[in-house]
Amino acid sequence: MSKAESLDPTALVGQWTFDRTVDDRREGRTVEARGTADFVATDAGRIDWHEEGTLLLEAGPVRIAVHRVLRREPSGSWAVDFADGRPFHPWLPGEEVSHDCPPDDYRGRIDGTDAGVQTSWTMRWTSVGPEKDYTIDTAYRRL
Repeated sequence: MSKAESLDPTALVGQWTFDRTVDDRREGRTVEARGTADFVATDAGRIDWHEEGTLLLEAGPVRIAVHRVLRREPSGSWAVDFADGRPFHPWLPGEEVSHDCPPDDYRGRIDGTDAGVQTSWTMRWTSVGPEKDYTIDTAYRRL
């Protein structure tokens, strides 16, 4: 099984919990978030990815929500788009991916293996540049 096949997006369909740590080096703080992620297959080539949770700040909890789309490309590979249709990054588990958003540099990595039933996986994003300097680590576990 190749790295690209190691975490097929169709294996993610269902509900997950997530634990997220944001190491914000610019602000000199680390914050956590917890919540759920739902992956819903809307047709053969699209999976809606909805996250809702709580960012645990010193000033008090803040509700967060994110919507992304996993989309099968004509080549058969998968990509992640923002909810408004803008491309985010290719879905390449086990490999570093990037998101072009100057002036900052965004690098990500998704890790996990599909042993028939996916039970956990991780995602890491690092952004460095004149505007940002942080790393976000997220661990997903199937409910």
